[in-house]
Amino acid sequence: MTTTEQGPRAAGRTPLTTPSRWLTLLLVVFALLVLSRSMSEGIYDIAFANLALDLSGLVSTVGLVYCVGYGVEVVASVAAGPLLDRGNPKSVLVTAYLVKIGVFVLIGIGSTFLSSHLWAIVVAAATVDLVHHIGEMALFVLLPRILDAKTLVRVQGIGGTIRSASELLAPVVAGLVIALMPGSRALLVAAGLQVLALAVFAAFVAVVARRPKAADPDGTDAANPAPEPDTTPEPLPSRRVVAKTLATSPAWRRFLTFHALTVLALSTVILSLLSLMRETFDMSPARAGSFLAFSTIGAIIGGLAVAKAGPDGIYTSLRWATALAGAGTLTAALFGRTQWILAAALILFGIGFTVYLRSAGLLVQLRAPANLLGTWHGLLDAVIRIVSAAAILATGFLFDRFGGKPVYLAFGALLLLTAALWSTFGPQDRHHLSTTPLH
Repeated sequence: MTTTEQGPRAAGRTPLTTPSRWLTLLLVVFALLVLSRSMSEGIYDIAFANLALDLSGLVSTVGLVYCVGYGVEVVASVAAGPLLDRGNPKSVLVTAYLVKIGVFVLIGIGSTFLSSHLWAIVVAAATVDLVHHIGEMALFVLLPRILDAKTLVRVQGIGGTIRSASELLAPVVAGLVIALMPGSRALLVAAGLQVLALAVFAAFVAVVARRPKAADPDGTDAANPAPEPDTTPEPLPSRRVVAKTLATSPAWRRFLTFHALTVLALSTVILSLLSLMRETFDMSPARAGSFLAFSTIGAIIGGLAVAKAGPDGIYTSLRWATALAGAGTLTAALFGRTQWILAAALILFGIGFTVYLRSAGLLVQLRAPANLLGTWHGLLDAVIRIVSAAAILATGFLFDRFGGKPVYLAFGALLLLTAALWSTFGPQDRHHLSTTPLH
């Protein structure tokens, strides 16, 4: 073969492995992964709730299923972090898929014993929530190890958009599935989607492995992921040492304080929107449910905004996204009886909600010690979940005592306050996030 014949092959890249094509393929595969996981989650959430309601006839049992699930997620956040740091997140994620598939098939194939006992449904739902949350944590830890910072931001932004879009589609699909396959058999469809997600995850890992040398838009070589923790000879610090480091670091204390206040307000507002529209604005259940789609539309836009922001943009996003969510909350409370204004307010809130949560998560992924990301994230997540759960519980009593409008005005003001707090989180704080004794 002549030199001229070799030239195109030696100097050029195949169409699949050029940086732009590789990134497009990566984003498409990750979008499919998020979509399949989200659709399965939507189906099994509704299927478990329906099974519990059918068996007991009490709405309170649905709350029991969700409450137990929320509790095991807090436990998983604390307990699973060190295991992820010391183990292989890929293996953990695959195991989580397999366990969920096993539970769904076991109940869905027609086991009369399991599908006819409430305690079995509660245990199964809790098991699924536990392994699902551990799988989410494993993916959170894995992505920064195999992707450079700019690609990570794009992947997480697109993931947020697809997840928000699936929230519009999942209830419809779940309703059709349950109508066609009533009872426990609907879980077989959830199992099938988990199998699909497992296959897509394998494809995602394969695409990452084919990354071009200059996949980073700046042309930097991002092809060398950090080594797996289990190959590091030094023992990793304990959970207690990590917790002490977080507590004694001024920058991380400020981050956790601001983050807890922000998520407290955001999570409470998003979970009480239906109550606001029904109790304060006298909407019918169907109309109130349809208006929730506007916040999801905002979330879809928010995910795209994160993907465009890049690593540096996530810091300013913490400020403006919180302010935008606060403005949407206040507008909904003050002018929500005018329905086009309520729709606009919900879109604003949805944008701010998604941009903030994705940006805060990316900050942890990019600033926490890479070899301790599981423990670091798990401890932060546990604190946030406990604070949010307490706030949501208290909000129900406040709604009954004072009404929705005063409560929303208070949370809108809190979001504007946290936006002001985030504006004080400057370059020096950001630098100190990466200079703890464990970095």
